[in-house]
Amino acid sequence: MERRKRVRKIRRIVPEISAMIIFVASSLFAIYVSEQLIIQDAGIKATSTTGGIGNVLIFIPLIIVFSFAVIFLARKRKVRFLKWIFILMVTYVVFYVSLIISVPIAAYIADTLFEFNVISLAIVIVLPLLFLYLLAFRNEWYVVDASGIMLVAGVSSVWGVIVGIWAAVALLIIFAVYDYISVYKTKHMIALAEAAVDENLPLLFVIPSRRGTKLNDITFAGRGEHGAMMLGFGDIAMPSILVVSAFTYSYPVNWFYFVLFTMIGVLAAMFLLFFTNVEKPAPGLPYINTGAILGFLAAFILFSH
Repeated sequence: MERRKRVRKIRRIVPEISAMIIFVASSLFAIYVSEQLIIQDAGIKATSTTGGIGNVLIFIPLIIVFSFAVIFLARKRKVRFLKWIFILMVTYVVFYVSLIISVPIAAYIADTLFEFNVISLAIVIVLPLLFLYLLAFRNEWYVVDASGIMLVAGVSSVWGVIVGIWAAVALLIIFAVYDYISVYKTKHMIALAEAAVDENLPLLFVIPSRRGTKLNDITFAGRGEHGAMMLGFGDIAMPSILVVSAFTYSYPVNWFYFVLFTMIGVLAAMFLLFFTNVEKPAPGLPYINTGAILGFLAAFILFSH
């Protein structure tokens, strides 16, 4: 009996722990991709510490328009159209990430130029097509989550490099405020999450606590019945952008401490959000972005020269 109780307690927190692991995995992968972007000189250049503020100001209205467009199309029952937009968007990002990581992987495995070309070409073709097929015809929550990790790594690696560290901090502050307003005031972010879950759109990490749970079994209204936790891709992408920016800002001297402190700040905020917040659904970015910024500032105070 005691053992069953312990198992139930552990099972209850599996989604929360999994979300933290997803953040760590996505951020580390994003750092690796960003490093390869710079090494390969793939047209992505690090800006000054505030040089990307113009990109931030452009990005914010685009996200707002995108959110309302998704809600509008979902209410108009353009679900198939919406789903294919998101599938193709994810496939494109997977293709982009594959293009970057294929070079070091092929270089490590291949012994000849021919082998290098074959391996790198195979990665660039097979990986995006695999995600395209799975999302379109074999979609499950773990497929969506794997797609989310690739999407977060791709977006964070690029934005973390081009915006600059203080512009990244500004981006996180603005989106923390926006997330709070969109959940508690306008409530359109709740409508967006509801549409994403009920129509199986790849926009959220879905982490059930029960084995055998199918994606089609989970609805937004009945998510608690399956012990399923849902976290927007943006809730992982935003802090990951700051992690990458902290890495590029501090590399090569104290990058480990900047990355570590920023990630610890995020994980502490996630713990606070997951285990002390009682309002459901709740905006994640006010917690998570604040933790990321505080973690970075602690590293900045302690390790900047």
